[in-house]
This record gives sequence, C-alpha cells and structure tokens, in this order.
Amino acid sequence: MITIALPLVAAAALFPEVRSFWAVDGGALQPTQVEVHARLVREGRAVAVYQEEGYRFSALGPADEARQIENAVDVFDGTIYPREVALFGPCPDHDHNGKVILLVTRTAPDEGLFFPFDEMSEPDALRYGFHSNEGEVLFDTFDRQGNRAGRNIQELAETFHRLLHYSRDPGETSWSRLLANYTPYMCGLASARLLWGDTDPEGRAHAPADPCTSRGWSLLFVEYLRERLGEESLRDLVLLPEKGLAGLGRLLADRRDRRTPADLLADFAMACWLDDPALADGRFAFSGVAPPRPLPAARAVASRPTSGAIEVGVGGMAFIIVDGNGERPFPLTLQGDASVGWVARAVMLRTLGPDVELPIAFAPTGVAKLDLPTLAPDESVVVAAVAVPGDSPLFDRRTLLLHWGIGWVPHTPADLGREALAELVKKALPAGGAAARTQLMTTVDRLSGAPAEDVPGPVVTTRYAWAPAAADVVAVLHQEAERRGLPVRSSAFVQRASNGAEQTWSNVLVELPGSDPRRWPVVLAAHWDGARAHLSDSYLRALNINDNASGVAVAMEAAAAMSRVPHRAPIVVAFLAGGYHDAAGARALLDELGGKVSAW
Repeated sequence: MITIALPLVAAAALFPEVRSFWAVDGGALQPTQVEVHARLVREGRAVAVYQEEGYRFSALGPADEARQIENAVDVFDGTIYPREVALFGPCPDHDHNGKVILLVTRTAPDEGLFFPFDEMSEPDALRYGFHSNEGEVLFDTFDRQGNRAGRNIQELAETFHRLLHYSRDPGETSWSRLLANYTPYMCGLASARLLWGDTDPEGRAHAPADPCTSRGWSLLFVEYLRERLGEESLRDLVLLPEKGLAGLGRLLADRRDRRTPADLLADFAMACWLDDPALADGRFAFSGVAPPRPLPAARAVASRPTSGAIEVGVGGMAFIIVDGNGERPFPLTLQGDASVGWVARAVMLRTLGPDVELPIAFAPTGVAKLDLPTLAPDESVVVAAVAVPGDSPLFDRRTLLLHWGIGWVPHTPADLGREALAELVKKALPAGGAAARTQLMTTVDRLSGAPAEDVPGPVVTTRYAWAPAAADVVAVLHQEAERRGLPVRSSAFVQRASNGAEQTWSNVLVELPGSDPRRWPVVLAAHWDGARAHLSDSYLRALNINDNASGVAVAMEAAAAMSRVPHRAPIVVAFLAGGYHDAAGARALLDELGGKVSAW
C-alpha cells in the first residue's frame, strides 16, 4: 500500500486539486494581472487542465465542457505536443512537473495566451512589473462553441508553439507569432484556407498586397518555405539568433544557397499567380496546396502608353498584366518607394506555350525597366512585384506606392515643403543650423537604438517604461543634455501596477532659471517612453521614432536654444516617463511643482 500511495502523493503535490494562478486581463500596454482560483479537471500525458472556479464556457452544461476539455487533451497529447516537440525540440519544464498546464479562464485574450514572464522566477518577473506562475502555463477561454469549437484547439496549438519558440529564441516576436499561427495547419487542425486568410479567426479580410503580418498571405509564404527548403528549415529559423528575414538569409547562407530572402519572396509571389511546376525549375509552384490566384492590380496593353500607381504593403505583392495586340510595344517601367528594397519576376504567357521567364530587376533607386517583347493578341506578360521587408525583428506595417507605366519615364517631384523648411532653419539657427541638425539626429539615433559615433554611453534597446532596460534611456538623456551644456537632473517617483508590483521611474528635467523668480515656470514636455502593438515587442524593442524619439530630440534642441536667450519666467524642459501609462511622469512632475505652472 505504501508503494502505491507514494506516487499518488507526489502527483497531488505537483497538481493540487485547487490552486491559484496569476492570469492576464487587459491589452498590449502593461495588462492587469488578477489572481484566479482554479480546479484540476483533466490530466493527460503532456498537459494538465485547470478550469477557473465559477467559469462556464458551454451553454450545454458541465458535461459538454468536460467532453470538450477531454478532446483538447487527446489532441494535445496525440498530435500537437509530439508534432511540435519532434520538430522544434523538448518542452521546457521550469516547474519540474513534466507537463504543460492549460488554464481555462474567462480572463484570457481572444486568441489565447502564452505569457513569457511565467518562465521567469517571481523576483525576476517583478522587475518587469509582473507576477510569475513560475512554470509552463497556457491560457484560453474555450469560448468558441458549436461549429466554431475547433478554434479552441487551434489556439492551444498556437500558444504551445509560442512557448517552445520563446524557450529557444526569446528575442524573436514577430516570426514567433507567424510560425505559431501556422502551427494549426502544420498539425492538420486547420484547412489550407487558413494560409491566405479565408478563415481568419477574427474575421478580417486579407489581400496579397497587404503588409506582412502574422496572419493572411504571410502564412502561405511559410508553407512555400517549408515546401522549398524542407520542414527542418522551420526549426532552423527558430534556432537561429537572427531576427526576421535576417534569419532566413542566415539559413540560406549556412546551406550555401546563393539565393536571398528577396529571391524567395519574388518566386513565392509568382507561384501565387502561376502555380506551374513545369516552369523555372519549379520555383513558381506549390506542391501541397493550391492557393487562389490573386487579382491583378493593373492591366494595360503593351503598345499603348499609360501609367498608374498601386498600393503595396511592405512584404505584400502586386501583379501587373500587360496584354499584346501584335503592335510594337513600349517598355514597362516600375518605380517603387526607395525607402525599401523591391524585387520582381516577369513571365511571358503564351496560349500554346512555352511560357518564358523574362529578366527584370530593381535598381537601388527603386526603378525597374522591362523591355517588352512583341506580343501577339493571345499573349501577355505577368509581372509580380514585392516590397521587401528589412531585417527588422518587427513587421513593417507601411503601405507604399508602386508607380508603373507603359512608355513612361519615372520622376521624383521636388519636396517644396522640405526645401522651404530648410531655408527657415538656415536663417533661424547659428551656422545655418548644421550643428543643431547633427545633434538632433544623434539624439534621435540614440533613442531609436543606434550607437552614436564618438559618444560613449549605453545603447538603448527599448524605451518601454516598465522594462528594466529603460534605465539606459535616462542615462542617454543626461548625456545629451550635458553635451549641450545644459543643467540636468533626474526626478524619481514610484509607479505602482494594478497587481501591486512597484518600480521607480525617472523624469529627466532641464531647469532654466528666469530673470523673475516670482513667476511660475513654463513647462515644455515630451515623454521619452515608447510602446509597441504587442507587449513582448514593447519590452524588447519599443524604439518608436515618431512617438516619441523625435519629440524628445526637438525638445532637447529647444532647451539648448532657450538657454542662450534671456527670459523672465523659469523654464522647465521635462522628459517624462510613463507617457503611455496614464501620463504617470506628467502627474509626478505636476505634484513636484505643487501645481504651480503658468503654461504647459
């Protein structure tokens, strides 16, 4: 009896019948944590399921809830866990219980949740403003019912991939979400329609020209990579330290493959249109899926001069069809926004064949020219163009213009507004503003994560106020003020999160005395913190330039300018923490000044 009881006691200690969890309730900006009491309702080989006490997700009652949870455990044990672990490696086990915990709770986000701070110890997580469950916990509401109930299982697959991905590369966020959203298809839990966004769980529409995101046609690109480079390429992308497309470039280099990520994007785009394995050594085809052909963004006749413009998201693709009529053709010219790279493929289509790939390449200026062959009335040329994302670890969500024309000469109009502003700056600032522009751009570069040449000091990795690394921002602001000869000090205050966690934040103040000390100060303020759409991105790399590195840099230059001229009222140039968090720094400064401010 003793030998039988000991394992039972150990299991009860690992998975008590009732326990508490810290669950997440809120959005992308420092969500609220609430304590949830839950009961163990099902235990499988690789997962233990707890359900929040008092929470009901099925209108059919507890028996139906038990059936759904049993099905989830069976699919996780039989498909999701072995499939993912076989490809990406073993699951971490920080709580030493040998299983993943699934908490079914009303507080989970709609898409389910893996919360990376649960992989930290409690003291480490508190440094980021969170409590930790100190183990592998996945959260889901299981609120999809009836014919939609399969989505609950898909969310379980997605959140488990995020857990595995984080354990191998915690700095990868965008591609982690992309590969996680691909997991239901890879595990056979979703149809191929998921890959081009027809079955988006939030009901959003996706077009081929949309910017690259974690859903929509970007998932089809993952399938293309899996088909062309092998399934192990997905594992290698997870293991490589490079982020975004840089990881794909490293993968190709390690394999001595002379292609670039841009080459694969262009081939993928043409595969979406042609899906023909007999052309271009199969580069323009899929082997496992048959995606719908995208609609052309523009259509023209080769012998008739015309032009237009197409909106293309970064990472998206657009298609131009040029038809023949037997007459002498004019060249086709493309001009894309030169702030990103562009790549294209062109194929001449013949009714009786053979189709022929035509050479086309974009110059660094964003211009490409295709000398069209003479096309018969039943012949045409299809051009697929892609705006290539950079090596940033974040998705570039911009939508850019791609100009095109038959018999058209591209040109870039002069920016008269920028020229007028430059003239005003030259007149208003010493030496035409050259020194101010240099200093301003150095400040912007440093706050956006670029190391400054000949300026020692920390390199900013994130400006998210709750991130411990945000302390580097305060140090950089002190340095930038001192480089301009400005008096500077920090003003610390305590910020308390809704879960009780506390951090000390700092406003950075440049105080310029006025000739009349009786006057209340004028405050010129800019918040120094940043944030991203996803919490994990904020903690790792909230380096927004427009909100608000540029504002901080302008305020710093304004402080330097005002320090050189007399003024009656005192001036406080304030660089504030917590602009994204209920203006915490502004409230602290107003309290410090006793509410005595003449202008803000």
